[in-house]
Amino acid sequence: MYLKNSSCNKQVVQIALALLAAGLVFCSTAAASFVPATSTRVKTMGRWIPADNGSLYAGRGAVIASVEFDGTAVQVQMFSDSQSDVWWLKKLDDGPLVRFKARMGMNTLYQNLPQGKHTLTMIRDTEGMRGVTILRGFYFTGESETAAAVMNETNKPAVSIQPVGKGNTATNQKKPVVPVTPPAQQVQRRRSIEIIGDSVAAGAFIYPEGDYFQRESGYLAFGPRLARMLNADWSCVASSGEGAVRNNEEKAPYTAKHADEQIERAFYTQKEPRWNNELDKPDLVILAYGENDFNDAANRPSDSYFKEQYKKLILKLRQFRPDSVIFCMTPANTVTSQRSVPGMGGAVAELQAAGDTKVYFIDLNANGPLLNRSDFLDGVHPLASGHEKIAQHLRNQARVIMGWN
Repeated sequence: MYLKNSSCNKQVVQIALALLAAGLVFCSTAAASFVPATSTRVKTMGRWIPADNGSLYAGRGAVIASVEFDGTAVQVQMFSDSQSDVWWLKKLDDGPLVRFKARMGMNTLYQNLPQGKHTLTMIRDTEGMRGVTILRGFYFTGESETAAAVMNETNKPAVSIQPVGKGNTATNQKKPVVPVTPPAQQVQRRRSIEIIGDSVAAGAFIYPEGDYFQRESGYLAFGPRLARMLNADWSCVASSGEGAVRNNEEKAPYTAKHADEQIERAFYTQKEPRWNNELDKPDLVILAYGENDFNDAANRPSDSYFKEQYKKLILKLRQFRPDSVIFCMTPANTVTSQRSVPGMGGAVAELQAAGDTKVYFIDLNANGPLLNRSDFLDGVHPLASGHEKIAQHLRNQARVIMGWN
């Protein structure tokens, strides 16, 4: 297969073979048409890696896949390198977003639909720390050969999709996936935002109940909210507990993987494949760290050390994103925000003085606390209202700096 040896990948292969033997993989009823994930009919957003067998791989949060079909039911075939829960949102046409937990193999999304043209949108709601999703493809019941041909003709290659709305509805080392050449872009380029950060950027604790990942929503976090406000595409590269210099309550000798080792990863859980920065060129990158760096008062970095290391992080990001505007954003939590200001602001000032005119320091609390106590779950993780306020604040900054409406 397209994945090489590792314990997790062997499990995926074994499960896939077992399902194949049971007649549940790569087959369906005669009345259903199969559309592989890499088909030109499938439009995507975020860090998806195509494989030469027609599957798409995603190991970062808040990725999207959307496809049009003409039929009465739709199933999606998905696998994972993790046995843990990965939550998704699904949406049909102009209907509501509905949350579901993906199963290994076939997932029935909608059935008994009126015959006609429909649009399915799927959004991964769980961050990449939970593992890599393998999207094999879609089965459409009742789609005639003529309708499929029309869909294939009218859905020419594209690399992005329209956002699905502005509402509030809801470390193992592996061998690399061998990517195939992505389809050429044939649509007018849209605005694009990349969000790089920690659990807040990943949308932790937005939902009121469940375990950690069940309560997380990449779609409702401030970055994708901002993108929808600005009619932009987005990519979310966020990992819980991650810091620019220190991870959550990390102790000496501070040798854990930090933000600089994660930026170019296509999947959180492995070093390869690296994400090719030619596949997306965000206009704006939001660097959202500081909470984990400074949440342990006894072991926090000095201002001078944080400034130098944060500056190195921006320089590495600049190599990867040479043309993007970069917003260096403080945490929303006022305590860690104040601790991060000297080093973060100092690093940005030095880079600006050295000639980088596209890097900006965004202090969320420069004019007093941006969020109220009621906007937080625990003083650290914003609720939906808090994410909305952060997104509104960043939109105001983007209007001034980027000239975006």
